[in-house]
Amino acid sequence: MTKADGSAGARRASALLGIAACAETAHTTLLEDYAKVDMKFSFRHAHEPERLITLHAQVKSGESYRAKSSDDRTLVLGIDKKTIRALSGNGIPGLVVWVPPSPMSRLYWYGKDPRRRLKTPVRISKLQYVRPSIRYDLSQLATYASFTQPSARQTVRDMNPSAVMARAKEAYSALKSATWTHPLAGTLHVTRLAWRHVTRRSRTASQRLIRLRVVPYLKAFLNKPPDRYVCVPKSLRENGKRTVEDRYLLCWYRGALEIAGVTHTLLVRIREQISYPTKWQDLPLGEGDIRQTATLESWWCKKEQ
Repeated sequence: MTKADGSAGARRASALLGIAACAETAHTTLLEDYAKVDMKFSFRHAHEPERLITLHAQVKSGESYRAKSSDDRTLVLGIDKKTIRALSGNGIPGLVVWVPPSPMSRLYWYGKDPRRRLKTPVRISKLQYVRPSIRYDLSQLATYASFTQPSARQTVRDMNPSAVMARAKEAYSALKSATWTHPLAGTLHVTRLAWRHVTRRSRTASQRLIRLRVVPYLKAFLNKPPDRYVCVPKSLRENGKRTVEDRYLLCWYRGALEIAGVTHTLLVRIREQISYPTKWQDLPLGEGDIRQTATLESWWCKKEQ
């Protein structure tokens, strides 16, 4: 097997990351190289244009980094803990970029969850490859890493079940008429989508009731950072000359609600859609060419242990 050309891999990673994230890239100094940093890149936060994000990255090239336990959906990469910890020294998680051998053309990336224990070997979805939506992924990761204050707990009022629907409708109407900016999703649209999802008849009466009781308290969380989140890909398709990604942001607000004396975690699901030119690698790609919308899709709560 031909030995991987690390320098060629680093050049390709720098070029594609720079284009996809609309970023300025730079090679590292000798001191930074000793700290396992191959490249740095800076870009404007997707939802806070005045904020500049600078990330460190290490590039790994070649087949030797892919573990045999990889499968059709998941890549398992042999990246050691020392490398990942070194990249995260500036407070914002750094990236590991894997450049696979030919004929594979996609570059895969990994950024550590700053709030969870580091596990190796690294496991990532095969959908986690470099493309223009990475600017939103990395903006979310940088924002998530800076969260400090938990949201205040809300005590859910006990009321007659017959009055819950009317109060929920009034509260939800107020949510729809307000302007919301979510720390991870930017402008958040509240439409009938989430209401239909929560009140559909396939749910039991008790499931609908508890979700409706929570509606007046959602306003305390829709513009607050969650304690944890995950981004779940749903679909990736071409629509004319553009590629459209649909995905979910699932947000946990731990200890957010007290219902009948019991503490509950609030979960909020946001539908995010991102689109960009399908041939983005062949064109001058600007920030305005990448479009994103976020819509509240559902909410529910779980009892805490």
